[in-house]
Amino acid sequence: MHLEKTAMRTIDKTCILVLLFFAFAFSIVYSQKLPRVMPEQVGLDSKHLLYADSALEAEITKGHIPGAVLAVVRHGKMAYLKAYGNRSVYPQKEEMTTETIFDLASCSKPVGTATSIMQLLDRGHIRLLDAVANHIPQFKNWKHGTRQEETIRLIHLLTHTSGLPAYGPTQSLAEKYGSPNPEGLMEYIATCKRDTAPQKRMRYSCLNFITLQHVIEAISQQSLKDYTASHIFRPLGMIHTSYQPVDSLLPIIAPTEKQKDGSVLRGKVHDPLARIMNGGISGNAGLFSSAEDLAIYISMLLNGGEWNGQQILSPAAVKAMTTIPYGYEQFGRSLGWDLHSPYSSCNGDLLSNKTFGHTGYTGTSIVVDPEADLGIILLINAVHPEDKYSTVRLRSVISNIVAASIKKHPRIYSDYYYKRMTEFNKQPNITTKDIVMLGNSLTEGGGDWGKRLGRKHVINRGIIGDETLGIYDRLGSILEGHPSCICLLTGINDVSHNATKDSIVQNIRMVIQRIRTHSPSTRIILQTLLPINESTGRYSRLKGKTDMVPRINKDLKRLAVEERIECLDLFPLFKENNSNSMRIELTSDGLHLKEEGYKIWTKALKKIL
Repeated sequence: MHLEKTAMRTIDKTCILVLLFFAFAFSIVYSQKLPRVMPEQVGLDSKHLLYADSALEAEITKGHIPGAVLAVVRHGKMAYLKAYGNRSVYPQKEEMTTETIFDLASCSKPVGTATSIMQLLDRGHIRLLDAVANHIPQFKNWKHGTRQEETIRLIHLLTHTSGLPAYGPTQSLAEKYGSPNPEGLMEYIATCKRDTAPQKRMRYSCLNFITLQHVIEAISQQSLKDYTASHIFRPLGMIHTSYQPVDSLLPIIAPTEKQKDGSVLRGKVHDPLARIMNGGISGNAGLFSSAEDLAIYISMLLNGGEWNGQQILSPAAVKAMTTIPYGYEQFGRSLGWDLHSPYSSCNGDLLSNKTFGHTGYTGTSIVVDPEADLGIILLINAVHPEDKYSTVRLRSVISNIVAASIKKHPRIYSDYYYKRMTEFNKQPNITTKDIVMLGNSLTEGGGDWGKRLGRKHVINRGIIGDETLGIYDRLGSILEGHPSCICLLTGINDVSHNATKDSIVQNIRMVIQRIRTHSPSTRIILQTLLPINESTGRYSRLKGKTDMVPRINKDLKRLAVEERIECLDLFPLFKENNSNSMRIELTSDGLHLKEEGYKIWTKALKKIL
């Protein structure tokens, strides 16, 4: 008997451990972020995207916005994710981070409410032509005088063609019903005067989506908060997306407007109807989210309603949700999204005519172009600390920049190149104190150049296999920090890829000119190519090219004079006497250096630095 009890206790413990393991595994599976890639890996130009940085930073400098987060999604991958400025400037400054959670304001309409409605449509609980009164019995249709009434339907709410007023008198509603009082607000919406008959004009209305909230809640018997959490956000792994965010998230939530008592709204929705009458759970606003969570949501839409094994919507529902319904073309609205209504300027001028998007009053916007398989998320708490400036133009500018960054024939480099670039992105930003060692495997192989040179602020930006154009393409993140010095060594991989002498020198000229243009205070030290030694037989692509290296170096020295930069001639320090070959004792394979070679290189650098 004792043995049986012991065995049972062992089995119970094993079961608990197994359950804990699967719970942990479940949490990992359902909290996966999008894979991070360099823009070029999904056909975007990282250099061009720097214009977006400049546009956002200019608005921050002018004091128009405190900060922002920009995310660009393509082919189910995060191609660009950056934070700018501050998430808080009052009562104290807090730096913006990419993890910051924002009050989405009216972007809540498509992400939370419309997605829930489309799920109910998928599952047979509703149809678009359902009368609203079928689900909310007290809801009144449009009626003018003695004329026969016209039915207001769910499709009218989704396309903002219901005839309902744009908003409600928050203060008088609170005085009449008390606050919060979602039922009182719904009573007002159900019986208030309609401005027009349905499907006569498009009037953007928060009341439409508050009504849809009550439809969702009536059918599901759950609050909108609970329904979206269990049916959309948790399955997708959108761990920072919710109504009424928990207190533990407050430190990373961007505050919005300063109140009369001197406090700022933080973790409480900015929209008055949503906050005062609906207590933060509202069909028109109230959703809080982050750029990475919204990137998952966009990827789900672009992937036919499925992401990470979770089918949130059917492909047919996604198509219907993002296409203007037949007969509604003049209004420009799909089922929750905006394609070409007067409010669609966030879509910009260069994306396809299938582009859909939405904006939020606080400064947020989501733009998706299914034709380009592209999503743009721009999150700004523009109403912080005061509601003074519009972001309408800025949103359009950012969409145009991202659209223009799409390359027809992008240059693609090795996986290792992008791996190293990802590593660089995780490192602290380059500053004006830094010396940057810029090059290929020879530079990367030097390891800790700061230790070698006996100096602080030395950064190794070498990448194995990199070419001159690869260096040109990755200059952006280096030059924005305006380093004190760049020590450049590049070209030997171009030689191995059969590039001509003139093209190699011209590419290096382009690198130098870009440095001088974007960071004119940066000192440039151009280093000549090191010799190679073909006797090892290691690199067949370098066969017969020993004498090409000094010819390139001759042009590089001339280039340094023309561009008025310094040149460190390394070649003579490494070559054999009476030969253009690398001294065999300095190389392991005819190309790369042994430690003795790095000592020679370091000594030469110390003299010039």
